[in-house]
Amino acid sequence: MTNTDTETDSWPIPDRDTVVVRREADTIVGAPPPPPPVAPTPPPPAPDRRIGAGMLLAIAAILLVLAGIAVAYFLTHRSSHGSVTTVVLRTGGAQPKAAVTPKVAVPRVVGLKEQAALLRLAQLGLRPKEVYRPTKQPSGVVVSQKPQDAKNVRKGTQVTIVIDSGAAQVAVPDLSGKSFADAQAALDKLGLDSTQTQVTSDQPAGSVVDQAPKAGSKLAKGSTVTLSVAKGSASQTTSTGASTGTTSTTSPATTAAAPAEPQSATMPDVTTQQEQAAVQSLNAAGILASLFFIPGTDPLGTVEQQAKQAGTTVPYHAHVQINVSSGPGDKPKEQVPNVVGRTLDEAVSALQGAHLRLIFVKYPVTSRSQAGKVVQQSPLGGGQAPQNAQVLVFLGAYKG
Repeated sequence: MTNTDTETDSWPIPDRDTVVVRREADTIVGAPPPPPPVAPTPPPPAPDRRIGAGMLLAIAAILLVLAGIAVAYFLTHRSSHGSVTTVVLRTGGAQPKAAVTPKVAVPRVVGLKEQAALLRLAQLGLRPKEVYRPTKQPSGVVVSQKPQDAKNVRKGTQVTIVIDSGAAQVAVPDLSGKSFADAQAALDKLGLDSTQTQVTSDQPAGSVVDQAPKAGSKLAKGSTVTLSVAKGSASQTTSTGASTGTTSTTSPATTAAAPAEPQSATMPDVTTQQEQAAVQSLNAAGILASLFFIPGTDPLGTVEQQAKQAGTTVPYHAHVQINVSSGPGDKPKEQVPNVVGRTLDEAVSALQGAHLRLIFVKYPVTSRSQAGKVVQQSPLGGGQAPQNAQVLVFLGAYKG
């Protein structure tokens, strides 16, 4: 095959002859030659089934949490009591500071009544501790405190207060029939004072025929027992004069002798009377009233009962108890001060200071030193009476 200027292609045909084709002038009949083979596209890679390291760590963390929950459940539910333990985790942050308790000055409560002292301490946020001791002070009054007043302490501090519980009490002995000197000595041994009033009696002169309070009564030490001592009768009283060696004649008396005191008295009916009227009625009959306050709904000072029935005969100037109403409601009790031996003005002042009132009747005395002074009282010193009650005092009136 010869190459010419015109480019020609040649390929075999079925009869094995060679056909020359010129591209410029000939038309190719039949299918074009197949394109060159193309390499097949590889299939996409299959998903990677391998597990990464991050996923393993996440799974491990979840397993640890589940294991912790299981352990906690086991620990908290293994007891049959079903007790639960709570664990509180605290952060490292700063904790709040505790509030500082303010300080207050301790008030002075010495001399105050118990309830007033407790209220004063409570108002300042202080805790009172009460201690009771018998002293010579009025009962129910604060006699000492610790810490002392004006000291600065924190609120809630305990303050100990000592409260008087009243003087120790002793039983009054039976002194009837004893001489005044022996009766006085017996009372002195018990820590009790004594005073005497002379009464007309058929008992031996100088002997005790009555006493107030009665034997067996309880009295605080330092209280006074009033002893009624028999006076000698006219037939028992003798007078002696110094002999002068001369004989003298006596002239008949030109003055009438003083009337003798009666030997007995008749008890009047004083029930339902007010205290002052009852006392005056008894005094006019020659009987000394002994007051005793009892609970009652009648007004304060109303006589509820009398120890002797009306018409009963008793010795002259004998003590007879009358029960007097304390009045409706629960009135506070006051300690009765001892005013025996004081003047009337002093007695009034002392009783008013104890929130009590005074009534008095005159009582005959043979000693000038007792004139104008209280020789007896009822209730006795150291006893108790409702607030605003009347205390009866017997004021000495000299009888020469």
